[in-house]
Amino acid sequence: MKKLLLVLASLAMIIGLCACGGGGGLFAKPTPTPIPEIDPATLITTDDVALNAGYTPVIEESGTSRNGNVATVLYRSEPIGQNDTVTVKVTQFTDTIDYQMLFDQYEQEKSKRSSAELVEGIGQESYIAFPTIHVYDRGCIIEITAGSGSDDNQKTLLKNLAITAAGRLESIIPDNTGQNKE
Repeated sequence: MKKLLLVLASLAMIIGLCACGGGGGLFAKPTPTPIPEIDPATLITTDDVALNAGYTPVIEESGTSRNGNVATVLYRSEPIGQNDTVTVKVTQFTDTIDYQMLFDQYEQEKSKRSSAELVEGIGQESYIAFPTIHVYDRGCIIEITAGSGSDDNQKTLLKNLAITAAGRLESIIPDNTGQNKE
């Protein structure tokens, strides 16, 4: 009987020690992985715009604007109006907005675009509704607006910029989250 009480007391003490303190233990809450704050200027740079749009842009003086989980950067020509602008907007997941909610938002916007043309091979899913290409990838929506046309040159410009942006996003957010659209 004494041995049983000793074993139970020892077990209770071990469980108590594992649960106390801030360093973890059996009952410790897991530390969440920090969510990277994505700057659209890292997905598409001035060099990318220059290479694809054919002019050397400047970032709008205000820089990257942020409103909640949405960040936007505007590239324009100098002087203003000489060439079309390029806008990159990223809507990303947060600790309160998950991947599925953003994918549902992406799908809802796509359903509103009667002229949406699906594009294969960019992100997890993408479509063009001129003058914007919309990409869903890694729990983020990337929207790139460039120019004002709707011809093959415009389509190539949008695709090239989107391929670059999605590639950089995939290096920032590796696909180990297990939270892809399905």
